Amino acid sequence: MNILLINGHEYWKNSPGRLNQSLLEFAEQYFVKKKHQVVVSIAESDFDIETEVQKFIQADLILYITPVFWMGMPAAFKFYLDRVYSGGRGKLYMNDGRVDGGEYGSAGLLKAKYSLITTWNAPSEAFYRESAFLFGNKSVDDVFFNFHSAQKFIGLQQLPSCSLHDVTKNPDYKVLILQFEEHLQQLIN
Repeated sequence: MNILLINGHEYWKNSPGRLNQSLLEFAEQYFVKKKHQVVVSIAESDFDIETEVQKFIQADLILYITPVFWMGMPAAFKFYLDRVYSGGRGKLYMNDGRVDGGEYGSAGLLKAKYSLITTWNAPSEAFYRESAFLFGNKSVDDVFFNFHSAQKFIGLQQLPSCSLHDVTKNPDYKVLILQFEEHLQQLIN
């Protein structure tokens, strides 16, 4: 299986990205041990658009590993996705899908699966409860609806997401890595 791991982290002095890099390295080692082919992309880098498009085309599984900045993805990650997806017209998707009576967003060309892995300062209790102040009965996937829609637009099939919480204020890195490993085991046995 060809696996693409993408680190969506953007460096900030108070958020240097050690956890997301550790998750990426852990996933890379995990999949290599299982004899899968792994390639890595870093959103905050001088990437070549055509090279990145080819990585998407060749992938059977894509893991997006990203911190959450202000309830969304970091700007560098958004920039990466905008450039790669726009540069992939005709390779990742044909058009907007409405050619010959099709539905908007239905012209994705990819057949891979993907999983979104997010790291949050927010505790898990901030979700799934009607009385939650900020996310009132919303899931992490609800917060990332736009992201998931973009993946569907290029033809990717969504697998379960993994959200790791309280990573800044109350981190327990051993527990976070165990949660992440359990998620990887669910994706590929």
